[in-house]
Amino acid sequence: MNNKNISQEIQKLINQFNVRNFDLVITKGNILIRKNPEYVILYNLVGSAQQNLGEFNKAKKNFKVGLKLDPNNIALMNNLAMSYKNLLEYDLAEKLYLKIISLNQKYINAFINLGNLKRDLNNFEEAIKLYEKALIIDEKNPIIYYSLALGHQGIGNFEKTINYCKKTLSYDPNFTRAYHLISQSKKYLVTTDDDYKDLKSKINNNDLNSFQKTDILFSIAKAEEDLNNIKEASDYLIEGNKIKKKIINYNVKDEIKLLKDIKIKFEKIYIEKNDISSNEKVIFILGMPRSGTSLVEQIITTHSEVFGGGELPILSNIIKKDFINDDKLIVSDFNEKIQDTVITNKLKFDYLKFLENFNFNEKYVTDKSPLNFRWIGFINKIFPNAKILHCTRDPKDNCLSMFKNLFEGGLNFTYDQNDLVDYYKAYKDLMNFWKIKYPENIFEVNYENLISNNVDEIKKIINFCGLDWQDNCLSFHKNKTPIKTMSTAQARKPIYKSSLKSFEKFKEYLTIIDKRL
Repeated sequence: MNNKNISQEIQKLINQFNVRNFDLVITKGNILIRKNPEYVILYNLVGSAQQNLGEFNKAKKNFKVGLKLDPNNIALMNNLAMSYKNLLEYDLAEKLYLKIISLNQKYINAFINLGNLKRDLNNFEEAIKLYEKALIIDEKNPIIYYSLALGHQGIGNFEKTINYCKKTLSYDPNFTRAYHLISQSKKYLVTTDDDYKDLKSKINNNDLNSFQKTDILFSIAKAEEDLNNIKEASDYLIEGNKIKKKIINYNVKDEIKLLKDIKIKFEKIYIEKNDISSNEKVIFILGMPRSGTSLVEQIITTHSEVFGGGELPILSNIIKKDFINDDKLIVSDFNEKIQDTVITNKLKFDYLKFLENFNFNEKYVTDKSPLNFRWIGFINKIFPNAKILHCTRDPKDNCLSMFKNLFEGGLNFTYDQNDLVDYYKAYKDLMNFWKIKYPENIFEVNYENLISNNVDEIKKIINFCGLDWQDNCLSFHKNKTPIKTMSTAQARKPIYKSSLKSFEKFKEYLTIIDKRL
């Protein structure tokens, strides 16, 4: 193929990439690579398409081949570092970002991406410093301002969060994630609020794509609820969730089948705790999202001996490698694998190795990934002495809280009332099974009890975790532990009761949840 033809074919690939036809980019890109293996850009395009589809190992291979051909290609280095990060190989990602910065002090993406990595590791102060360095290079970049907003939100600086969001919007009025972050960081008190009026003016903007419309709809629903306009809030929520469901093209049946499959497999197996002397001090906080997991973590991590890990992705990552096919089914040789100490010891090693990224000195660490409820059988095998706190909440209140929130990634079952109810019922069924199978390992923390009788309930939690009592555990709202979830504003307040029976005012509008739960 002559240079003109290959250039035209590459441009076609770029065009397809820009309209997110990633499968086509991969298929045609691989054909071009076989015919023209010397073109570095092809490896970058195919790898980037794979990265967008979550195929990070495949992407990593392509970026590495490209770098062999062009060792100082910074764009390839940046993309490879992104793959490392997504594969939870944080040390490799950090080294590569630092190498990029040493080669080019003005490569903004490296500062932003390294900052994001630091934020993943709960090092928010360092993340903010990196974003600020990027800002020196380009003071008109909306992504940098939004990154700073996220950094300050995580450590509870809500005024700065809002200010940086407004700077983001001053340079890109359609950067709608900033509107959503503002709505999560404040309470709307009057209809004359400038942020509220700005949101209302956006609602009929025909230039917004589906992603942007979703941001605005969820944001304005939050504002309308703050103003007690519940019908309007419900209408916006229903519309926003409908668009989001269409975007993700999701079928809840696959996830429910996985939950049922896990139960069937563990029903048939007895897991002997072969390491009762195990001394890993992991406290798992799990349950449905928006069930109080962030609040419970804030309480526990107020204790001087507990480090807050937040929502760690590692357990799901390592279990899926050996035990799950295509996120849908337990592997056929499950029984053999779960009893294989070589495999389960490797899972433990990989988990503990990941924790080393956080450089903490405390005796205990929390893992607050709610959906770890799926893996309680594995937890009992890998960490026989781990403490498991199961957070529960009134089902309708819990489902409402999920339906009201636009999550950063995953949790696709939350964008449809029927999906929510179906998933919730499957979760309850699996948790009932776990509680019967492992009654001594699971402590149930009921959100309503925690709110209504917080002193006694907090003491029970601390006692179950094997911690000595410290009075400062009652002042959890002063805890500076970073929070990376939507609960950051709520978890930094003293106990408040306005979230109890929250579904009541929505029941005539969210009728599917009301009738089916």
